[in-house]
Amino acid sequence: MRFLKLYSLFVAAVLALLLSACSDDDDGTDYPFDREVMEMSVLRSCGAKADSGDACYRVRFRYPIETERLEALYLWLDTTVVDDTSKGVSSSQRDKADTIIEFTKKKSGKTYDTIDLTKMVKEYLDEKYDSLQVVIFCKYSKGDPGAVQRLFLHFGDDQPPSLVAIRTDPIWTTGATCQWFRPTDQTDYYSPSEITGPIVGYNVVITAADKSEDLRKLKISVEGASDTVRHARIRFSHDSIWVDTTLHSSKEKNVFHFVVLDGKGFDMESDSANLFEMSVEGLKAESRYTIGITSWDSAGKASVEVTKDFFTTDSIAPLMATSLVTVEDTLFPGTGLAALDSNNRLRIFWSRSVDPLVKDHGIKEDTVLLIPTGCGGNVCYDSVASYEVTRYNPVTKTWDSVAFAGGSASRFNKDYDWDDGEMVAEDGGRYVVDTIRWVVPGDTLILRIRARDVSGYYSNALIDTVYVSPGPLVSELECPEGFVAVSASDSNKFCMERYEHMNDSGEFVTNVLHADAVAACESMSASGFKVSLCKERDWELVCLSEGRLNFGVVEDDTVQASEFLFRVCNIATNDSLSAADITKRNYRCVNPMGVHDMSGQYQEWVMGRSEDTAAVVKGASYKVYGGLDIESLARCTNRSFPYFTRVGYTQDTVYLYREGTRVDTVFEADTSRTLYAKLTKKNFTDSLQFFDVQDSNGNSVGTDYAPYAEYKKGGEEWLKSISNGLVYVPDHVEKVFFTGEKVVYREASLFYRSPSIGFRCCAYPE
Repeated sequence: MRFLKLYSLFVAAVLALLLSACSDDDDGTDYPFDREVMEMSVLRSCGAKADSGDACYRVRFRYPIETERLEALYLWLDTTVVDDTSKGVSSSQRDKADTIIEFTKKKSGKTYDTIDLTKMVKEYLDEKYDSLQVVIFCKYSKGDPGAVQRLFLHFGDDQPPSLVAIRTDPIWTTGATCQWFRPTDQTDYYSPSEITGPIVGYNVVITAADKSEDLRKLKISVEGASDTVRHARIRFSHDSIWVDTTLHSSKEKNVFHFVVLDGKGFDMESDSANLFEMSVEGLKAESRYTIGITSWDSAGKASVEVTKDFFTTDSIAPLMATSLVTVEDTLFPGTGLAALDSNNRLRIFWSRSVDPLVKDHGIKEDTVLLIPTGCGGNVCYDSVASYEVTRYNPVTKTWDSVAFAGGSASRFNKDYDWDDGEMVAEDGGRYVVDTIRWVVPGDTLILRIRARDVSGYYSNALIDTVYVSPGPLVSELECPEGFVAVSASDSNKFCMERYEHMNDSGEFVTNVLHADAVAACESMSASGFKVSLCKERDWELVCLSEGRLNFGVVEDDTVQASEFLFRVCNIATNDSLSAADITKRNYRCVNPMGVHDMSGQYQEWVMGRSEDTAAVVKGASYKVYGGLDIESLARCTNRSFPYFTRVGYTQDTVYLYREGTRVDTVFEADTSRTLYAKLTKKNFTDSLQFFDVQDSNGNSVGTDYAPYAEYKKGGEEWLKSISNGLVYVPDHVEKVFFTGEKVVYREASLFYRSPSIGFRCCAYPE
């Protein structure tokens, strides 16, 4: 059938050529496609006769479709005999072939073959070739041959580094900060995943749009570099790479060249280790500049230059107040604790920023901006262009943008001011308002607000700390460290771990048995509380926030739930690294009471509602599961029982009924049919080996089974492959009848563990 399809393709190709025979473009020789090798590829593996230390290259290919009159395969290296465009070869060129492979009857049944070029390419390696053409041509005793087929061997590092991504921020009146990450570099063409080749350095050029501007005395400093060289650039010629000085005469004074030396490869373990941060000082206000960066690897290959334009700001920064104002929670009068609304949102107020037009404006910065009489809008100041609101992340030690906060100043179209101790909307008021979402009771927020003018100049930052009210539950429960007060109902209030359970090193505890999770919680002590694995119904009600939510997160109507859960809660992403690293988690995956990641990251063991269903898993995880969409998986009400699939069996009577020449196997008697045979346990020929499953301490955690023949064939190594770190102790063998089905063995939940399952503890008041 395959030959027929190929023959049909061949006929179609011939017809197409005949139909186009009168074309003006048809002035070349026709080469039958079925008379040329196919699927040429390079294998970087050594043959049996290779010497130690050889750089091994083998070419694998598929023989032509038509082999009946095939006599030999000719092979050439380099382009001196057969160039890199020829489709055919002459007899004189065949005489100069580097090797000839005779096609004999012994090879007529082969589909693929391999030619070892290791010895042949050695001289080209010694001459430091970057790449080498390999051409194969098929010689036939009769008829036209196919076209030559070629590929190129790549030696060493002939791949340039990846592009450099440039970010310029912040920018001020006389300077700018530029960041970029060390690019990756593939040193072996045949190993595309190896991308940590060393980067020699970077050619950096800064150009002023104003040709009269002199950049030759710019002040440059680069964090992350081994050194910098002013008025220089990296060059490569033949087999040498060096740093060369450049002209810096008055004719090109608006162009500044310098080199940033590196010497390291991309660090796969630490992003921060790949960061370069360059500070440029000595620019002019309100001027345009271009920065270009090219990276060079140790083989002298350069990336394509990446450029970025930026503008310096005007000479007067916007002015910003020095503190925030929040609405106090009336439950805690006099404490200054900020109140949240019913959607876990925090309202913040600050004195409206302004952008002075003149240096002698007289405006003073305080908790509010003090503007002197006569210094009106458009006289000595203008409106700012935008506000930037960021939140300090104490775990990553970074300032993270706050979703839906800040932005264009036109958003802040209402004025507010104090009226009888309350902040109310009032025309001409001194304050503006913004909303911080996904805040939970007891949070401590360090917020930074900066104003930006139309030229991009930032104000000094308003940095203030907001202490959020812990809510009414905290007055009833003083929870242990790491726990947060929660409510499953009006009468059921207790404490729950804020995150999944962690060990003393701050690592999430996963891949444990349900029994281990129970023991870990019960080993914790807290005065006035009994600590245990969370009960299923309590976990569920906290996740639901007493019936108000579906997924255990402060839900938002701006995005679909599936997108929110995937992007924020790390559900069904297969990203186990983000789940394990608390610094990579998103604080928005939190329920209104302050419990994080109930719907994502890890599934969680809970204490089931009865002895038969003690080992229950709640929530969803980073793992991708088939059969259910992530919304169904993540619902607070979803519950699952981990299981293994095992061979189905029975020890009851088996009935065989004849239907003509066919015999049916059934497991219940059917008196309406003709009985062929009845099998009982004494007639069974199948056997099961049962195992006592034990933990590392020798404690029995359950029973498992497997076909006896499978166990005997695999032995101890096979047992290890299915044990998942537990100990399988052979217990006894029983005769059974295999039903031919795969069944869910739910007893496995007692000895089931997975890196995607963790747990959290609850502390119940005694």
